[in-house]
Amino acid sequence: MKTLLIGKNAKNIIGLVKSFGFEIVHSNPDVIISYGGDGTLLYSERIYPGIPKLPIRASSVCKKCPEHDEKTLLKRLLEGGLKTKEYKKLETTILYQTFTALNDFVIRNAQPIHTIRFQVTSETSHPERSGGSRRVEGSINNQLFIGDGIVLSTPFGSTGYFKSITGQTFKKGWGLAFNNTTEKIPAVFFKDEDTATFKLVRGAATLSFDNNPDIFKVDEGSELIFKLSNQVAKIYEAESLRCPSCKIIRG
Repeated sequence: MKTLLIGKNAKNIIGLVKSFGFEIVHSNPDVIISYGGDGTLLYSERIYPGIPKLPIRASSVCKKCPEHDEKTLLKRLLEGGLKTKEYKKLETTILYQTFTALNDFVIRNAQPIHTIRFQVTSETSHPERSGGSRRVEGSINNQLFIGDGIVLSTPFGSTGYFKSITGQTFKKGWGLAFNNTTEKIPAVFFKDEDTATFKLVRGAATLSFDNNPDIFKVDEGSELIFKLSNQVAKIYEAESLRCPSCKIIRG
C-alpha cells in the first residue's frame, strides 16, 4: 500500500510504517497517514482532497488507549480492518474561486474594535415543500444582526469553534452559530439541501476556513452563499483524535 506521511513529527514513525510493509511515497498515495492532531488532518485534506486518510494522534503528553496506538491502527489498516467514513464538506465562492471546508467557514469582523452588521437568508432546494425561501429556526431571514460574525460548521467541525460558541454539537446537516452578537441568537441548523446567504451590510469582515493561512477580505455589500459540497473527506477512524480513553498525562 502506497502511503504518504504528513505531520511535523511524521519522521518519528517512518521506521514503524515501513516495518508493516507500507511503501512510503511522496505522490499518488493510496492512503495518507496524518500524524498529529486535528490541524494536521485538516491540512492534509486541504492539500490532498478526497484521498483516504488515517489520523494518528502524535503527542508526548497523551497515553493512547490500546485501540488507537500506532501499531494497532497500522495493523488494522494493513489487514483491511478499518473502513473509511465519508464526511461532507461545506463550500462557498469568493473572488471567483470555490473553496471547501471540512471543519467550518468563519466570517468575522476584520477589526476587533468594530462590530459588523449583516444579514443571513436561508433557502431550501425543495420549494414544493416549503415555498422556496423559508424561515428557519429562530426566524433569521430579513433580520439585521450586529456582532463579530458567524461560524458555519459541518458535523465534523461542530466539536470545535461551533461548540465553543453554542455549547452544542450535531451529527446531520450543517449548522450556523452567531458569534458575539448584541442579542444572543440560538444556533441555526440546516438540512443537506439548504443554502444560506450571508450579506455584509456594514463594516469590514474577513473569511477564513479550516486552518488555511489564506484570509479573504469580505467587501461591504457583498454576499456569500454557503451550501454542502459534493466533495467528501474519506477518513479512517477519525475517533482516534477525540477518544476519551486516550488520556492526557498530567505533569
